[in-house]
Amino acid sequence: MEEFFRKLLFGDGASSFSMRGVLGLVLLAALLVLCTLGDGTGGGVRLSREEERLWDRVRAAQEVLVTEREARGIASPKEVDPWGTGLIGLEWSVVTTTLGDLEAKRTSCDPRWAVRVLRWFKEAGLAQGDRVAILSSASFPGFLLAALAAAEEMGLSVLLAPSLAASTWGANVPELLLPDLLTLLRRHGFLRTAPAFCTLGGDGETGGGLAAEGVALLREAARRNGVPLLAEECLEMMVAEKTRRVLAFDPKLVVQIGGSHANLGTDPDVTLLPGGLHFPEASSRRMPVSFYGNGVLGKLAGTGLPVIHFLNVRDLARRSGIPFDKAPERKGPATRGRLGAAVGLVAFALGLTLFSRWELE
Repeated sequence: MEEFFRKLLFGDGASSFSMRGVLGLVLLAALLVLCTLGDGTGGGVRLSREEERLWDRVRAAQEVLVTEREARGIASPKEVDPWGTGLIGLEWSVVTTTLGDLEAKRTSCDPRWAVRVLRWFKEAGLAQGDRVAILSSASFPGFLLAALAAAEEMGLSVLLAPSLAASTWGANVPELLLPDLLTLLRRHGFLRTAPAFCTLGGDGETGGGLAAEGVALLREAARRNGVPLLAEECLEMMVAEKTRRVLAFDPKLVVQIGGSHANLGTDPDVTLLPGGLHFPEASSRRMPVSFYGNGVLGKLAGTGLPVIHFLNVRDLARRSGIPFDKAPERKGPATRGRLGAAVGLVAFALGLTLFSRWELE
């Protein structure tokens, strides 16, 4: 056996060999593997019982949506929604505002986002009974389902304020718009939260840029689902009123999903804001409050409220430990933290030094 390991590790040369050396090499290899599994935000691929329940809840909700859409004859083709999430819309419809990326939309439907949001809530110190405000466009119903399910799993009190128009591949199916989709999920027991109010979306969140037929469809969707429609004359008034309503709810954290006009505002600096959990600080040089834009998000961040921001999906998925445009797996998101990366580099250097098969010339 020793001869086998000697040849495996050191070849046929005259290098020294001992079982202690083999043991050291195995321990270093194990350390490297552990470094790849570590989570930089306090979790890992292994799900807790609470997270398993949450993952299963989101996936089951998706399966019900697929069944419902098939029954209505409005299911997405397999090549568009290969993993059967039921949350992928159309390439274009009369309620579509802007272009969206199909791969990003599929990525947003991964149930691991619900686990990610749950861990962010806990990292922010939230507990049962705390209040969160969820501001969302209809462009990423997958993110919205994940955030709502995670909030309800923790027993949080939610103020939900969606805008109804969507980018391509979002909740833009005229027969199943966002209010219909949320009502369906509540009816089947997957969600409890109903929108407190909604806006039309589009320019100014007043329906700007949409055809009259699209605006009429959105108004009717809000009416038949009993969702109050917030109507203001211009973007500035919409920002002010949405901000007032959120602050009146007194949340401990705000979730912002997609690119609703009033939520992000008109300042291009908001495109520099990375996705994920943020703790805004007025004095921060790395992430000044101006990065949160001059819309509702910026005004809320200016009060110091923690923010979870969902946009720029490819970058967000990479930093959140969730594969981009891959089939859902029943496991948690895992990111490699700086400490794990540093330990991995040290272990690699030790391996090269202590078990060298090379010489400097």
